[in-house]
Amino acid sequence: MKVKTYDLRRAWLLREIGKERRVDVLNADFVERYAEATGARIKRAMWGAGWCSLLSDDLRRMYKARLLQRVAVGLSSGAWQPGFPKWVYSYRLSGIGIDALGELPSEDVA
Repeated sequence: MKVKTYDLRRAWLLREIGKERRVDVLNADFVERYAEATGARIKRAMWGAGWCSLLSDDLRRMYKARLLQRVAVGLSSGAWQPGFPKWVYSYRLSGIGIDALGELPSEDVA
């Protein structure tokens, strides 16, 4: 079952970020799992993760709702490649996000 609504995607993201601790849109495995779970489209890139506008929108929306904290992380010269940004936001659960995660039903119910 694809998680199509924002509320279901938000719950999925809370769980995933809770497991991963930190996520960003250049983490190819994370972006692929999100796209597989939601059916979101990915604009493929030659290196690294593809671009998923729905994921970026959801992360931004959750940050504005104070569910997530974010910090800008610069990519070192060893990690940077042509076509990559010079920095990316890294997200983690905020205190409010941790509380929201604790209030979710178990995954087999969702």
